[in-house]
Amino acid sequence: MISNFISNFRILSAGVCLMFAGMTHAEPWRSSAAMYGQFAGMSGDIAVGDVTADIDVSFDELLDDVDVAGMMVLRNENDRFALSVNAAFVGLGAEGGGASGTFFDVDVTQDLVELTWSWRLDERYELYVGGRYQSLAIDITAVAPSGASSEALRTKDLVDPIVGARGAWPIAASWTLIARADIGGFGVGSDLTWSALAVIDWSVSQNFGVVVGYRALDTDYEDDSGDRFVEFNTLVAGPLIGVRFDFGS
Repeated sequence: MISNFISNFRILSAGVCLMFAGMTHAEPWRSSAAMYGQFAGMSGDIAVGDVTADIDVSFDELLDDVDVAGMMVLRNENDRFALSVNAAFVGLGAEGGGASGTFFDVDVTQDLVELTWSWRLDERYELYVGGRYQSLAIDITAVAPSGASSEALRTKDLVDPIVGARGAWPIAASWTLIARADIGGFGVGSDLTWSALAVIDWSVSQNFGVVVGYRALDTDYEDDSGDRFVEFNTLVAGPLIGVRFDFGS
């Protein structure tokens, strides 16, 4: 599944690059690509039918519970506009117990692709609109104190409009603070979704940088009823570290 996800991402990225190639006659575009690894914990409520799990995977449990988590970003910009493609993926396996004594084992895969278009107000600030696609796969096994067990599996695809803002502030000759936040959903795909990112970007050379920071993504979604009921109200958050490559104009 990861290989298919990366293949689809490459196809999408190639299309974006071709789009930019047709725009460069008007203004020079600067391109960058970044890859991150995220130490992402997850908290919230997940339910499939009558099988529920209260997830709380904290940072100190990451090595036991997070199978893989990462993010890739392509950004093209000029003095007036910017186009970004963000892709993220989280694979989580967690175990826990509820207040009633029920034991649960849950596996969650959350793949995400964002496409955003920004209006740059000046060299530091911009506003953006776009869309966020999430592919969710939820597998929950619950074991009651009596020993009776039940398992539920569901997949969901969510497509949400988002609006947000981004800022970049130089804090030293080679250091930049970058922050962005958005909100979306509004019942189109999820009931509500928001994300926030804050990083320090260190330009090691003209075309290479190292990035460290923190990212959070919240998704609130409920659908259907009875055996088809699905609830995914979770916050995925944690520190990240990555590298950035610039390709110039």
